[in-house]
Amino acid sequence: MTGVFNDARFLDYISGENGIVDYIEPNQYYQADMVLPSSQPHTLMTSTSETNEYRKLQFTQASNWGLARIAHRSNTNLSSYSYHENDGQGVDVYVLDSGVNVDHSDFGGRASHEISFVSDESDDDLGGHGTHVAGKIGGKIYGVAKGANIHAVKILDKKGMGSTSSLIQAISHVIDMAIPGKSLINLSLSGPKSKILNEVLKEATEGHNIPIFVSAGNSGSDACYFSPSSSKHVFTVGATDFEDKVPNYSDVGKCVSLYAPGSNIRSTWIGSTEATQSLDGTSMANPHVAGIAAILMAEHSFDSVNDLYNTLRSMATRDVLNFDSKKKSELNSNNMLAYYSAENQKA
Repeated sequence: MTGVFNDARFLDYISGENGIVDYIEPNQYYQADMVLPSSQPHTLMTSTSETNEYRKLQFTQASNWGLARIAHRSNTNLSSYSYHENDGQGVDVYVLDSGVNVDHSDFGGRASHEISFVSDESDDDLGGHGTHVAGKIGGKIYGVAKGANIHAVKILDKKGMGSTSSLIQAISHVIDMAIPGKSLINLSLSGPKSKILNEVLKEATEGHNIPIFVSAGNSGSDACYFSPSSSKHVFTVGATDFEDKVPNYSDVGKCVSLYAPGSNIRSTWIGSTEATQSLDGTSMANPHVAGIAAILMAEHSFDSVNDLYNTLRSMATRDVLNFDSKKKSELNSNNMLAYYSAENQKA
């Protein structure tokens, strides 16, 4: 049950000897995990691609360094990467965020307004965060899974703020609508640790086979202190920069499954059908991994979300990241960088 209860006697009644509820939590605030870049972006513009006969494999210059980095084991050539033009086709990605600029050209008609839980705003993305996240997951130029379907579930307002209740309602909606095994959730946000939210995350993943990818958080501390990153049922992603360093803003620790590019990430934006923006944050790292997951789910069937999570970990590039030594020793962070190369996948 979620809602606003002004009568303290009612709360005492339902939580007392009557045993109607097990516990009560405040309706807390959650926010988008992004910041504006503090340095100049590494601009690598898109060029005309060449087509290889191998499963319509495409080779192109990277529209952003992050797409190239996850496609290479070493950080020596980030000027290009390969992809299949319909990667992720048939997979539904539910982006629980500030909405999506669904008319942006990079989505090619694959993005749609699903539902909004923000009562005093339109379905449109008024802040840009959700559009940026969605573009990195499934944009034709800026995205990883270039054929995936994007469903905009609006839970954050134009300032990037949302609540526990709207988040729970949104996840419940996805549980009702999603096709298990062919759907996933992206949550690029963070907030106070919540027992009830973590229970809902468990229900979605274990009870309905819907994998959930979440950002680690931008507080520069332990991701286990927050939700949804503290849940053992989600796949939590921290951020890296162009030099394979884990930036100071990224949360770390044992709750982080692996890391992905998150600094100076260019993606789709609001304001027009061609707008782009560069941002920093674990919000930008998480969609890289959600995109890889969408590709894998389009190509394979997984018996459980943990099978998918384990596959992502087994594919990762190991021991290439540079941590702040204090963070690394105290929080026992995994040294794994997200990896997926279309060239290495069988037809």
